[in-house]
Amino acid sequence: MLIVLFSFLLIIISLHGIQVDFERFEQLSGFHLYNSSLRVRKYNRTVVTLNGTLEIVASLDQSIMISTDIFHSPLGNQQFNHYPMKLPSKPLCDFLDMLYAEYSNCLANIHNLPERGTCPILPLEVYTIDKVFPTKSVPPFLPKGLWKVFIIFTLNDKEVLRLMWMIKASNDLV
Repeated sequence: MLIVLFSFLLIIISLHGIQVDFERFEQLSGFHLYNSSLRVRKYNRTVVTLNGTLEIVASLDQSIMISTDIFHSPLGNQQFNHYPMKLPSKPLCDFLDMLYAEYSNCLANIHNLPERGTCPILPLEVYTIDKVFPTKSVPPFLPKGLWKVFIIFTLNDKEVLRLMWMIKASNDLV
C-alpha cells in the first residue's frame, strides 16, 4: 500500500509543471531592420535570464508578416524534428496587438516597447533586463527537451529578418 501511495504522490508531483529556461537567442538575418544584443546568462545557480537591447533600425509597418517555425529535440541533443505547433502568421502590428492581448503579463522587465495599437513602429530601442522565461506562457503539457523557434519576418513573400530562440523545457523535479 505504501508503494502505491508513494507512486501516486510521485506522479502528482511530476504533473505539477515544467521548468522552461532560455538557452540561446540569435539574429540570423535582417541587420538592416533590426539589431540585437540580447544574451542569455546565468542570474544565479538556478535561474537563467535574458539581457540586452533590441534596436529597431527602420520603420516597420503592416506590410511585414510574422510567422514561426518550431522544432523539438526530445533528448536535448541538437537533433531537431519539425513540430506541428506554431503561432498564427499575422501582419506585424496585428501580431503585436495579439501579443499585448494574450501575453501582456509576460512582458515584465521589457522596457520601452511601442504602445499597444502603434503602427507603424518607428525606430527605437527596447531594453530587456533580467527577463526570466515566462513559464505560464507555454502549455503545461509541453514535452520536455530542447525547443528551437524561428521567427520569420517577410515582406512581399520575401524573407527580410530571421530570429532564432532556443529554450529548454524540463520537469520541476529534474
